[in-house]
Amino acid sequence: MQTKANVESFVSDWVARNVHVLPHRANLLQEVDRLAAGLTGDARAQGISGGDLNRALGDIDDYLTGRLDAAGEPPPV
Repeated sequence: MQTKANVESFVSDWVARNVHVLPHRANLLQEVDRLAAGLTGDARAQGISGGDLNRALGDIDDYLTGRLDAAGEPPPV
């Protein structure tokens, strides 16, 4: 079991590399599913279990949806 801080650091780096603004016509649910599969697969390769991710993030799909929404927001002024 990984520490919450280690999992959060891994996820933060992963999101920075993999979560980008969706093209206007992109399907959000398909993109979330694709990202969730990539995140869980890459996490597993680093010894981070699905349970570790869930404890650190809550629901992975909800978390990634929020990150996608944040990626599409304009920067603060």
